[in-house]
Order: sequence, then structure tokens, then C-alpha cells
Amino acid sequence: MPIPQESAPIERLNAKERVLQTLSAWMVDGTLEPGERIYDEELSKYFHVSRTPVREALQVLSEKKLVEILPGRGTRVAPINLEEMRQIYPLLSNLHGFAVELAFDRVTPEVIRRLEERNEALGRAIAEGSLAQVQEADRLFHQELISLAENHYLAAYIDDLGLHVDRTETQFFKREDFRGQSVEGHRCIIAALAAGDRAGAVRATEENWMLNFRLVIEGLLRREREEQI
Repeated sequence: MPIPQESAPIERLNAKERVLQTLSAWMVDGTLEPGERIYDEELSKYFHVSRTPVREALQVLSEKKLVEILPGRGTRVAPINLEEMRQIYPLLSNLHGFAVELAFDRVTPEVIRRLEERNEALGRAIAEGSLAQVQEADRLFHQELISLAENHYLAAYIDDLGLHVDRTETQFFKREDFRGQSVEGHRCIIAALAAGDRAGAVRATEENWMLNFRLVIEGLLRREREEQI
């Protein structure tokens, strides 16, 4: 898919970060598809910057395994590796559970109210059928607890792994809709928090993050293995 044609200049001081954030968003929403070629000259013209911040941003994405820099052959968006999802989902699940563990003592009735509002927004997004809105509503729900954990490093790790999961779901969940079960999973998290059940809240959070893996990714992995036989 070609990159958007309309663009705006980027302030030099923030050029690399802005390029990085935009490319990350494009890989999540499908503007840049897995395997698609990326041309730094094209991107530098789009962002109105030199090739240096573009190449720096691509290097960061390469280190995160979101793009592949192929010597002598250019750069492309990394293909989705479902086997890697087998490693990423449980890790992300545990990190979110740990965030709830850290946040638990700071949960107040106001936090519960905000979580309920976020979950209602997720339900509306699902009803409207927009995967992008569903992903954003789900992210905002969990961000409430991540912010409450007050751990910058934990939040950074979750963000990095979340990019891999979000772009995978963009590719596969647009064909199969199991997203409504996330609303019920969030209700279980909220109920445990409201009841003062720390272990239950952590467990519900981890189960919520493994739901999509079990419903969709595991099936795709089985299909891949069967096709290889």
C-alpha cells in the first residue's frame, strides 16, 4: 500500500521520533503491510526531512524486529511470524499482570469508574465494527492500570511488544471477530479490583491477554503446521 500523499514538515529536533511514531502507526493500521518495501528517499520527501532521521528511525524499528534491513536489497516491513507470537503473547500477558500487581494498592473508586467507562467505550467500538477503534479502546483500558503502576520501564516493554501484537491482530482479526469477549474479560478484571482480590485481578488480566492468542493465533499455527506436513 503506498504511503499517504499529503504530508507536513516535521520539526528538526523531533524528526527521528516523529518518523518512528508514524511508521509504527502505519505498521499497526495496515498502511504498511508485512513484507512491503520501504524507501528512505520516499519517506524523507514525505516527512520533509533528510534521510538521516529516516534511517535512524528504521534502525530502531529493525532492532525491534518490525522492519528488516536487507544488505544490498533495501528495507521491508518484517513479515508476521506466528511462531514468535507464541513467545510474545505469554510475555505480554505476564507484563500486564505485573502492572496490575504494582497498581493494585492505588486502585480507588475513581479508577474503577474510569475502567468501567473505558470498557463501555470498547463495547461501542466493537458494535461499530472498526478494528482500529477497538484496538485503541482496549489500549486505553489497560493504559489506566499501566499508568497506575508508575513503572516507566515496564510501560516501555509493554509498548514495544504491543506493536507486534497490534499489527498481527490488524492482519488476522479483520477476518474473524472474537473481540466481544474482551469486554467480558475486562469486567472480570474490574470485579476483582473492586472486590480487593489482588490475585484474581492479576489472573483475570493475564487470561484476558491470552484470549486472542487462544482463539485465533493457535488455530492459525495449527493450520500452518498441517500445511507443512
